[in-house]
Amino acid sequence: MSKLKKNKTLPVHIVEQHNDVVPFIHRAIASKLLQFTEIPIIHLDSHPDLLIPINMQADLVFQPQSLFQSISIENWLLPLAYAKHISHIVWVKPPWANQIQASEQEFTIGKSVQSGKIRLSCKENYFLTDGLFSTVEGLTDTSKVKLTVVELVPKNWQELPSSCAASTSSSSDSHSGIFRSYKEWTHHLQDAVQSKPYILDIDLDFFSTANPFKNWLGPEEEEVVRRLYHCPSPSDLSDESIIAFTRRREKQLDELEHIFTSLHEEYSREELLDLTLPDLLALKYVNDISLENKLTEDLLGLVKKVSADPREITPLQLHDFGCTLDDTELPHHISSPEQVAALQSAFKDVLEQLPKPAIITIARSSLDDYCPRKVVDTYQKDVIKIIEDVYGQINVTQDYD
Repeated sequence: MSKLKKNKTLPVHIVEQHNDVVPFIHRAIASKLLQFTEIPIIHLDSHPDLLIPINMQADLVFQPQSLFQSISIENWLLPLAYAKHISHIVWVKPPWANQIQASEQEFTIGKSVQSGKIRLSCKENYFLTDGLFSTVEGLTDTSKVKLTVVELVPKNWQELPSSCAASTSSSSDSHSGIFRSYKEWTHHLQDAVQSKPYILDIDLDFFSTANPFKNWLGPEEEEVVRRLYHCPSPSDLSDESIIAFTRRREKQLDELEHIFTSLHEEYSREELLDLTLPDLLALKYVNDISLENKLTEDLLGLVKKVSADPREITPLQLHDFGCTLDDTELPHHISSPEQVAALQSAFKDVLEQLPKPAIITIARSSLDDYCPRKVVDTYQKDVIKIIEDVYGQINVTQDYD
């Protein structure tokens, strides 16, 4: 392996959408700031971002421009793992994030022998509900991925004033999960990066996050979407049960995506207002997903009502919303100033325990309303100041409008 370069100044790349950090990671590999394989990444975020584009062919990972167009904010990390660039992902989550519990596990990622798509062997519900499971035997071109999930809970977190819009937080002000003490927790991060050049990745919604779909629909409309996207859980965690569930789930999501895509592409907003039940039934797949009559009628009412909404919610946005309604919903926690200050202090403490990274990537996540727009510039300024205080001179690239 050729010798890696060391920059005198630490490169910091700031983007708006989180998946836009991938080209910068590719460039860091090409310029030998990062090694080609076995890169650790420490990922501070309110969201894991660990899904996989469900219909993306695995070979597309090696076509950079096509890859950049195919990934999005929730699924940019694991394609890098399939390409064998990233081997250890440490998700550092704030107290309110519960999509994956604090844990440490290893799984296999690879190319499905049957479909040619990226799949993995992990039985976490986070992956199962997106239809991403495969047995190891069903994969080729495989590699191992280590996933560590830790929760960063500032001291006396429960005693801090909360915003009126804050969601339920962690029930403990200690570091929960597999690590019993702050010392053990930070030592584990040190072990993750060891002496390897690593990526420090920060989403500014780590400090305060919104669920942009919250209160999007009324209770009755949301219940229709929940029923459309509901899939009974596997009966047990045997490979057979999970494979059967995965087949059902993948088929269900494919068909629902096709229905809402057809509505989006074939009908204008005004035409959707006049949509009839025969029109809906004429769409391919509507009958294939075995919708009960009442649910088909409810779907029609939902589409017509949303089309009349002045916010101009589209059928594709309805599908995006439906895909978030699994066992854990998107986190929603608008932090109070005191909570933000405590998280930033804890963030600085973590950085002081870590060696200098090879590169830092930062996502603003404000235009899609995951990070509140009115505070994102302040958060960005504060985070840059902390990075400078800890690591010294930096070279900031701002790749957003």
